[in-house]
Amino acid sequence: MVAEARTCVWTAALLCGCIVQGQVGEPRIGNLIVTEARARATPPGISVGVVYFSITNRGAASDRLVSVSTPIARRVEIHESRFEHGVAEMRELSSVDCPPGATVHAAPGALHVMLIGLAAPLVLGTEFTVSLKFRDAGPLTMKVPIV
Repeated sequence: MVAEARTCVWTAALLCGCIVQGQVGEPRIGNLIVTEARARATPPGISVGVVYFSITNRGAASDRLVSVSTPIARRVEIHESRFEHGVAEMRELSSVDCPPGATVHAAPGALHVMLIGLAAPLVLGTEFTVSLKFRDAGPLTMKVPIV
């Protein structure tokens, strides 16, 4: 089943024309470095997943994450969870600021990426591609391990 999931993900990536940048170190584009990328495994029948990562801007100018995409989900949304008046709220964001000299963390209970309409469950120990599009730096496609 793991081999089938990998085949499905790679086939989808090839059909979409996605190019994965070499990942000898952390994925980077311009002054932006992405670390700690990961997704949670999902049980069979669940069509929603989540992705987390950190973006460090080592440059002197601000940038902005404007969209996220992947061939394994019908739709991808950037969300923020926060507590207001003792109630957890989740709202969709149109973009995420990446200030100079700072690290933005996507983590449980905070900023995260929702994968909606998964083509197949996210299987522990496999990986898939995600493309981050930045306002100034441009697109960065990277591998995300499922943990």
